[in-house]
Amino acid sequence: MLLASSVFQSLEFYVIAVVVAAAIVALLGRRPSMGQARSYVYDGATTLEDSAVSQPSIELVCLDDGSVALRRHGLRGVRQDGQVAIEVEVAGFDVRITERITPGHWPGAVDTAEFRLPFMGRERYFISYTSPLSDSQEELFGSLTLLNRPGNRALRTLK
Repeated sequence: MLLASSVFQSLEFYVIAVVVAAAIVALLGRRPSMGQARSYVYDGATTLEDSAVSQPSIELVCLDDGSVALRRHGLRGVRQDGQVAIEVEVAGFDVRITERITPGHWPGAVDTAEFRLPFMGRERYFISYTSPLSDSQEELFGSLTLLNRPGNRALRTLK
């Protein structure tokens, strides 16, 4: 009996107890697994809007059916026969979008591309958008948080 009570009064016992407690707290505070990443590729519908939004930016509009419309404003160097596509990687609620541009050759420029993202549920998403380095421009990047609820709208400048 004397031996058991002396163990609980030793410094080593308290050090081990604190380490075990810290390990339990770390396990409980762990972020849940994001699951397997999914990838999508979407082609955009390009137009010439000549709108007030002439600087490179993205606009996200949450639609009534749960999908999200993404508009890329301020495209430069893209012609009518060119193509703008996006590659989307989704891991949990993290969405990484990478833009792919084929400039085209015909006369007549376009400045806007629109995409429909049908995979989003009614959740909060952390979105990053990258337009990689091209011959005529520098790399552009923007990020935002979007709560997908009908009528929500977000506009972010790409820098």
